[in-house]
Amino acid sequence: MKIARQFWNDESGSISPFATVLMMTILIVGILPGVVTLRDHIVQKFGDMAVALESIDQSYSYTVDGVTSEYVDTNSLTDPVGDAPAGLDLTISASNE
Repeated sequence: MKIARQFWNDESGSISPFATVLMMTILIVGILPGVVTLRDHIVQKFGDMAVALESIDQSYSYTVDGVTSEYVDTNSLTDPVGDAPAGLDLTISASNE
């Protein structure tokens, strides 16, 4: 415990501003691709969930006293592998400013 207290109270070391700026730059450059990848995967998962919910088949058919009632559900969304999620538009059109 005494050694830990000595390290905590030791103020003889110094950090150069250049080293601090360099370390922060490296951290930011390393974090940005990770955040972009995380964003892309979250959007992909939302698209996959939309396709999964759309793909639920709610068709039914039953007959009571010779009368048949039925409903055929249609599936309109598809999500090919590697493409943007169906139902989500990831493109932003150019605008005149």
